[in-house]
Amino acid sequence: MKPVAAAGRYARALAEIAGEKDAQALAALAAEIDLLAATIGTDAALVRFFDSPTVGDGEKQAVMATLADKARLSDLARRFLAVVVEHRRTGALRAIALDLAAFRDRAAGIVEAEATFARPPGPAEEQAMQAALEKMTGSRVRLSVKVDPDLLGGVTTRVGSRIYDGTLKTRLQALHRRLARA
Repeated sequence: MKPVAAAGRYARALAEIAGEKDAQALAALAAEIDLLAATIGTDAALVRFFDSPTVGDGEKQAVMATLADKARLSDLARRFLAVVVEHRRTGALRAIALDLAAFRDRAAGIVEAEATFARPPGPAEEQAMQAALEKMTGSRVRLSVKVDPDLLGGVTTRVGSRIYDGTLKTRLQALHRRLARA
């Protein structure tokens, strides 16, 4: 099984243990797992060390204890690190951290949204878009902004799996199709 495929299972199990509905506990745990992903998951030598079947368990335990002490990890994060190392999944730490962040956001009532503008929006436009999306969804919105000059004008917004297309390009294409039928 690919490490990324297993990441969702590890993140779900970790979220259930921490308490899926407890936003504060999930936020603290997600911060620790992010730290692990940033230190171990991005260092190819550490990933190889922990995933290697030739390195003894005693050596791995000593390195894990040192890392956990320096990072001041909670008991849950320490035990999780031990499970990840035991199952040779340290390469999946970054994906696990991302999946756990999604659980954290869900518990905190935060929704991801992406807005693609035809030109770079000003701060007032971004704030207005965020406020409108928060009103529409009834949740806090984490808005990411992109720019695509091919849109000509307007904005495309994605909230979850829903896409709202208010671009000039789409409206012109619809008008073209209606004129072609007439």
